[in-house]
Amino acid sequence: MMPKIPLKAIVLVHFVLTIWATQASWISPAYAYMNFFVLAVGIWAVAAKESIDSILMFLVMMFVSILLDMILIGVYYSRGYQIYEVQKNPYVDEFRFSVGMAILNLLLKPLTCVLLYHQYRERGGDYNVGLPNSNAPTGYENIDQPIPSNSQVEEAHPHSSIHDISKPPLPE
Repeated sequence: MMPKIPLKAIVLVHFVLTIWATQASWISPAYAYMNFFVLAVGIWAVAAKESIDSILMFLVMMFVSILLDMILIGVYYSRGYQIYEVQKNPYVDEFRFSVGMAILNLLLKPLTCVLLYHQYRERGGDYNVGLPNSNAPTGYENIDQPIPSNSQVEEAHPHSSIHDISKPPLPE
């Protein structure tokens, strides 16, 4: 059983960690833009409490941000290390804290994805997450077959009130 963590708390934790991760200038601004955009979608999911689309978008964006965080941290860490550690920058502790928060933010994101998936299911989302269901009727009817194969075909019947109307006499 997954603990019930409010969506507001999830957004707040990632917001604080993103702020702390971007406080030193070792990483690209793309990290901040991407994470704040993901959090904006999270705020939408908080505001639209019944929306399946908002929570699904937050889940997908959070999942994509895991990959992007790994790339950005991996690419820009060596530059930050060179600037802060090797050159004996006086703000080396700020750099270390910032890197630690970026890594902690990254490590919490898979757990966040699991929690968001449970929120998605609670809001009425289905397991196939938008993929086509092969068991669902498609509405397609093969016209090469003499008998309609689609069970959704309706027969046309006249309305019952048509039979009750008496015919007026024809003018002479």
